[in-house]
Formats: sequence, C-alpha cells, structure tokens
Amino acid sequence: MASYAGNGLTSSADFDVSCTNPTVGYGYPCAFGGINPNAPPMPFLNSVGRSVYNGLQTKLTQNVKEPFRGVHYLNFQVSYAFSRFENTGGGSGDNPAASDQDFIINALDNANPQRYFGPSVLDRKHQLNFGGYADLPAGFQLSLMGHFWSPLAVSIVAPATGLGPGEIFRTDFTGAGNVQDPLPGTRVGSFDRDWNAGNLNNLINQFNSTYAGQATPAGQVLINNGLFTLGQLRQMGDGVIPSLPLAPPGQVNLAWLKAFDFKMTWNYTIRERYKIQPSVGFYNLFNFANFDLPSATLDGLLTGNVGQINGTNSIGHNVDRVGVGTGVYALGAPRQLEFGLQLSF
Repeated sequence: MASYAGNGLTSSADFDVSCTNPTVGYGYPCAFGGINPNAPPMPFLNSVGRSVYNGLQTKLTQNVKEPFRGVHYLNFQVSYAFSRFENTGGGSGDNPAASDQDFIINALDNANPQRYFGPSVLDRKHQLNFGGYADLPAGFQLSLMGHFWSPLAVSIVAPATGLGPGEIFRTDFTGAGNVQDPLPGTRVGSFDRDWNAGNLNNLINQFNSTYAGQATPAGQVLINNGLFTLGQLRQMGDGVIPSLPLAPPGQVNLAWLKAFDFKMTWNYTIRERYKIQPSVGFYNLFNFANFDLPSATLDGLLTGNVGQINGTNSIGHNVDRVGVGTGVYALGAPRQLEFGLQLSF
C-alpha cells in the first residue's frame, strides 16, 4: 500500500505538494485531492475547539489560638474539588504531555472537530488537598501538606503502522484525513472513564470482530471505483483496518497521585533581633509510589507494548513511575529529606 500511495493513491498530505503538480519521485496526481486539487496541503488553525469545566469546589480554613494544651496556635485548611474537564482533544496519541490546549493542539477530526468531545486527558475528577501548621512550645513549629488526586484520562487510539504513505487506508475511520483515530464508539479520555483495565479487552474484541479487516472510507472509494476488491485489500495485509492486540493479564489503570509532606522548624531569637531557624523537611514522607503524571502516562496507542494501556502490568508500569526529577523536589517523587537553616537579622 505504501508503494501504491507513493504513486498517487493517497492525499496531498503524503506528497506535501498540490495533487495537480506532482514533483520529484511522483509521476501521478494524487487520488484524494480535496476540495481544491490545485492547492498543496494547507493546514489552518481555527478557534473552533470546545472546552468546558464544571466543578464543585469546597474549602475549609481554621485558625485557632490555644486550641488545646501544648499548642499555641493552629492553622489548618482542607480543600476538595469534584470536577469534569472536557474538550475536543488533540495531540499525538492524545497523550497529556502533547494535549495541553493552552499550547494549540490539532483537531482529532478535521471534518468535525467536535466528534470526539469528552473528558480531557488532563482531567482529574477528584482532588483533595490539605495543609497547615502548629506553633508548639520552645519555638518549635510543625507543618504539613498533602495531595490526593484521582487519575488522569487517556484516549483509546488505533496505532499507525508507521505513519508513512497510505496510512489513511488503515487508521482513518471517518474519512477526514486524520490517522490514528480513536476507536469507534469511544471519545477523548475514554480510558479510566468509560473503559478501564478490567473491560478494555471487551472493547478490543468488539473492534476486532466488527471493524478489523474491513475497508476504511478511503479503501471503500477504491472498491467503489473498481480498483480493488475487499479481498484484494485484505490480501495485501495493510489496505484494511488492522486488528489490535489484547491487554495482558494484570493490565493496570492509570494511578492516583499521592503525596504527604512534613516539616519541623525551630525558631530561636537572640537579643530580640537575630533569629535562627534550623529545619528538617520530609517530602513524600510515606514514600508513596506515584505513576502517570502528565509528562509520562500510560499511552492510549493500542500497540500492545509496555507503557501502553493494552500492554502494561504492575511491573511494566514502572516505565511511568515518577523519578527524583531535578532540584530539591518534584511532585510525586520518591521520599526526600531536606535540611535547612535560615538566619534573619
């Protein structure tokens, strides 16, 4: 199919020239010329995407002097957000690191940008945060801060076989010219929302039995024009929708973010002018193992490899485990201990 596409059986996107003006290496105009075959590929950015945030946000703050014996002052606050962040999606494989709408993302369907509207891959349905400090006798102060956030979401996407010429015959399910489409019947952010590790294989089995081996809209055009039969496309092995591998036993979901930080400070004043504040802080005190931050989550491309939502058990999930990062501390990183000394004068 790549050879056929290299000789014109494709769209101008593969040639990067107008369909009526084939250049070096191409002896034929392309088969899918679009509305204006005289024009080369011309992607435009239009503000037609849709983004919606609905949430219930609550916060409780408490400041108390002498709440009980041994504590001079107590400050504590806790907040909780129950929310739904939905948009039209975009990015490579709709991975969170490439799908931040603040940095411009491409439509998942050029003909109907709203087609896959659903949970943003940066959505977290539950976010619980708390923190505060207590002033103790002898100049000691204890402080803490915690975050417990529910998992992100990932789109369930058919993987391309190489993103080379002719990919519209394999993973363009709608005829819009986009490849690596979300699976039919799913939407943006379907994994860990509509589907999860426990029932993902039901979706893949349904896809393999209903769509795999069938012609895409581009392939159907070839059939309608008598260039190929469905049997001939299947015989080539890459001119029809591919089947997808099942998830392995023990496939994992995306993980919660869990962090609890604790710090102890001692305040000592010399002659009412000089203040010494030694401190010790524990970041991620309980050493929670964290996975799937936006920079590195399970990927929605259904290749069956480790790191994908249909190829990752608990051991393989370590590819997305949060590391130590750079600097003193990174959110969700393994436990770290920090000693500090502040001098005020």
